[in-house]
Amino acid sequence: MDFRRSLTPRWSVVWATLLGGHLALALSAGLVAAVGSAVDAGWAASAGLAVAGGALIGFWLHYLMTYLHEGAHYNLAPDRETSDRLTNTFVGLFVGMNVKAYRKVHFEHHRYLGTTRDPERSYFAPLNLRFLVEGFTGVRLVRALKGYREVVRGKARPQDGEAGSGSVDGVFVVAALFNGAIVVCSLWAGAVVLALAWATGQLLFLPLLNTVRQVLEHRSEFADDLTDYSVVPHGPVNRLFGDGLFAAVFGAAGFNRHLLHHWDPSVSFTRLKDVERFLMDTDVAPLLQRRQTTYFRTWRQLDRI
Repeated sequence: MDFRRSLTPRWSVVWATLLGGHLALALSAGLVAAVGSAVDAGWAASAGLAVAGGALIGFWLHYLMTYLHEGAHYNLAPDRETSDRLTNTFVGLFVGMNVKAYRKVHFEHHRYLGTTRDPERSYFAPLNLRFLVEGFTGVRLVRALKGYREVVRGKARPQDGEAGSGSVDGVFVVAALFNGAIVVCSLWAGAVVLALAWATGQLLFLPLLNTVRQVLEHRSEFADDLTDYSVVPHGPVNRLFGDGLFAAVFGAAGFNRHLLHHWDPSVSFTRLKDVERFLMDTDVAPLLQRRQTTYFRTWRQLDRI
């Protein structure tokens, strides 16, 4: 119990890594704008640059989105209301989600992980070409938003600032205006490639990366590709992805130790490494060792393309 009480968040790490993501996103946008202006290319080449730039921007938007998850567990500030406001400002503004609404969905995910009632269900589908096409074209995004909306509408209270039945989520509206302004201002400044890249990153690569990450976290390597897991329970699966550079960035905000997060969701991601060290000296060490892997190894195990 003394060890558990010692696991207070390291706030400096929370904000250094979150603001580092903002810096990386800004530098990526600047790079895309510079390359787009420097390269004298036709529409086909510009479209190619926009897609490449969109992948880069979408990657860092996905990085920021992992902190929406941390905010859902009230871990961006000591005070809960302050944590929510900061999450919506520094994350929700970019990804278009209200942390209070997302919390309703995400807590259901913790409660029903591996069951047919899990609202975060990207891992129900095999990682095949259809999955990637649906993710890249926004089909999975629309499907996920519809499912999220159903959960939130059934649980939201207007006084909580959430989007309930017949209401509009203010965070989503402000985020749409903010991201739209980036695109419009880029076009006005002549940075067409940046405008296209930002829209592509936001609408296509961000949801694709988010759904792929969820599959790598929760889909069993023994899952049957033909089974409908919205009808048949999949079973709970979690993994540890290590401390490599890619794992730390793609699995930011503690997603690289997602197994430990599901064991104790209230622990800040800044202390999960301490939890792992502690548990490695206990009887659960063999279980943790069996679940240690990498994102690339898990991709190879789940790849059905």
